[in-house]
Amino acid sequence: MTARMLAGDDFAQSEDETPRFDTVGVLKGWCLNPIAYLLVCVPAAIALSFQEVEPVWTFPLNFCAIIPLAWLISEATEHLETITGPTIGVLLNSTFGNVVEIILSVQAIRAGLVKVVQSSLLGAMVMNLLFVTGCCFFITGLKKSQTNYNTHNVSYNLSLLSVACLALIVPTELASTDEWSSSSELFSMSRFVAVLLAAMYVLWLVFNLSTHAHLFQTEVVSKQKVHLQQGASPILHTPHEGRSDSEDDPEEEDEGPRLSCGVATALLLVCTVLVSFHCDWLVESIEPVTKSLKIKEAFVATVLLPMVGNFSEIIAAVSIASKGKLDLAMGVAIGSATQIALLVVPIAVWIGYFMGQPFDLDFEVFQVRLLVVCLLMASFCLLDGTANWLKGAMMMIAYVIVATAFYWLHDREFQSAGRAPASADELASVIKSLQAQLAQVKDVLHLK
Repeated sequence: MTARMLAGDDFAQSEDETPRFDTVGVLKGWCLNPIAYLLVCVPAAIALSFQEVEPVWTFPLNFCAIIPLAWLISEATEHLETITGPTIGVLLNSTFGNVVEIILSVQAIRAGLVKVVQSSLLGAMVMNLLFVTGCCFFITGLKKSQTNYNTHNVSYNLSLLSVACLALIVPTELASTDEWSSSSELFSMSRFVAVLLAAMYVLWLVFNLSTHAHLFQTEVVSKQKVHLQQGASPILHTPHEGRSDSEDDPEEEDEGPRLSCGVATALLLVCTVLVSFHCDWLVESIEPVTKSLKIKEAFVATVLLPMVGNFSEIIAAVSIASKGKLDLAMGVAIGSATQIALLVVPIAVWIGYFMGQPFDLDFEVFQVRLLVVCLLMASFCLLDGTANWLKGAMMMIAYVIVATAFYWLHDREFQSAGRAPASADELASVIKSLQAQLAQVKDVLHLK
């Protein structure tokens, strides 16, 4: 998630508050953010990519260039939400909340890197579920021995992720049978399940924001509202039971200068276009970089690529958790994992269909099993409603174990799976090679 929602008794902005538009003031504030320093990578990556420099150089530059652009997209979306209100804000959040993951998926699917897309989306879910949440727990635990949080929202998100896991397990297991290994029925089933997942996301928003909004209302605090920090979403709100972790803080009441609607929209469009170019160049350099640097493609797709869209979220979650606002920080992590599972994955399936690429929900069995185990571990750590540094350490170490597994994973099948079907010339070349090898074997046997 990269948007901030204004959550209050009615999830609406106070009528007596008018945003103070000051573009220069906003830019000055952004310059103080360390992520803004990475903007120097944007022109450098563009220049080197157009000059067709070695991918070893363009890959890290495009990687670093996407990070600040994703951060600017989240900031522009947040500024638009404060102007347009929560209803349009939900639509903006759904559209641009994971825009980097969506654009990266489009570019990779267009290049035939289906397994890269599958692994990056699964890796993003695991990273948010374990690593980002673990960081929040660890930081909070260092400041306070034990912190309580709202388990009501957490349980809903974990249940939604369980539905998403089921949607991945069924096609993956069916694809392992001989009857489904090369059948178009698998793609039809994947598209149908993708529609169901997207419908589940819409139903969750209706349940959360409309029919059962009273279940997710926050405690009345300063001016009847709580500002969800960068990365928060309608997926997970602040607690409604007991003492809120968002205490009255005079520093939080002043929103500071805001961008006007026109400036925020222009910034959003420009950054989105730039992200599309950088994602395209990043995807083109994946295979050359993995071959030249001897890095496993599975590791790049599952561990490195999810960092591109989640880097600003990690920083935001840690920053929010360090202020004691654990529920808001968890909204960044678990809410993002839920949105990727219920919205981005279905979008990727249908993008593959319209592009003529064989993208389905047949993920690697090893990856799906890891996702299930990670979800179970997260459930054990989250559902008791308490956070401490040991739980955070366990979740972070678990993620490091997962990342290590993909670093050592032999990805021969990973590299070949998901590519565009081989052409007739390629098949003929393979047949000729096999015939030559058979002839050599016959000669050896004849000599013996």
